[in-house]
Amino acid sequence: MKKNRPVKILVSVLLVLVMLVALSACGGGDALKGTWEGHSQDMAVTWTFNGKGSCETTNEYGIKDTGTYSVDGDTAKIKLSNWDEALDYHFEVDGNSLSLVADESYRPSYELTKK
Repeated sequence: MKKNRPVKILVSVLLVLVMLVALSACGGGDALKGTWEGHSQDMAVTWTFNGKGSCETTNEYGIKDTGTYSVDGDTAKIKLSNWDEALDYHFEVDGNSLSLVADESYRPSYELTKK
């Protein structure tokens, strides 16, 4: 019985390590989740990302739009209902600041602060 004890301990440790790796792959959360206020080049705007793939934006004139988003690394693919296609934005979160920079220069980019 004592011969099997080191094997059981080793198997237990390996199982714990596998579980930790699996859980860390699922974790991390959504860096965009929350409500962010700020501006694009030409107007004030509020973005809300729910952390589950839905988003909403409201501009300074009270015009709202809803849509979906997904995150892959430092790129957010955002599709609002009034847009013809999904747009890729490179983003950077630094504390309470969020920069959304459009892939295409003629699209608006945003500098936002977490509300």
